[in-house]
Amino acid sequence: MVYSFTSIIHTEGNRTFIEIPFNVWEETGLKGNIPCRIAIQKCSFECKLIPKGSGRYFIPVSKGCLSVLALKKEYEIEMEPIAALSRINHNSPYSKENPVRKIDGIITIPSQDGLCGQHCVSMLAAVPLPDVVGLMGKGKASWSKIMEALDYYGISYASKAVYTKGNACPLPVCCIVNNDNRFVLWYKGSFCGVQEVDPKKTKSYIEIFTE
Repeated sequence: MVYSFTSIIHTEGNRTFIEIPFNVWEETGLKGNIPCRIAIQKCSFECKLIPKGSGRYFIPVSKGCLSVLALKKEYEIEMEPIAALSRINHNSPYSKENPVRKIDGIITIPSQDGLCGQHCVSMLAAVPLPDVVGLMGKGKASWSKIMEALDYYGISYASKAVYTKGNACPLPVCCIVNNDNRFVLWYKGSFCGVQEVDPKKTKSYIEIFTE
């Protein structure tokens, strides 16, 4: 069922959101982090509603939508609860034929605890880390989530991971490595943006194609 209402876009610190002007529990019969499809004028996206307690919910608004919408202006909004969010490469503007960029160098950025997978994708795509976190979510990433993000940015990679199990082996020009359950980026002979990497703790890697 699609729910229609009017509301405005608010900001609070670094967050931008729309407050839903009714009790979501009572209207939808749903609770928790509810996945929804949102349409605001020409801007449409999927998200999980942010619960604020007692049936009160916010819709998070991305930077992409803010580029075409105005703060504190009233908009007609359509909200449709869905079973689950689509893959994160849903509606990507990129493709393997039209990637975000050609990987001909890496500008390293400092790693952040708990964002190792997002850190690798950020450097490969040359996209700010907060934008990648917005795409992938916070917390430890998995191989599947990393590959979805690479697909979103049109970055080509090998179809299968190579499992080294700690055995010494030469790494390709560019790859994402699972080292001691931490994802790190390898490019042209060195690890990027991290320190204290023990090659003996490498479990697997996926090659990233640069040609």
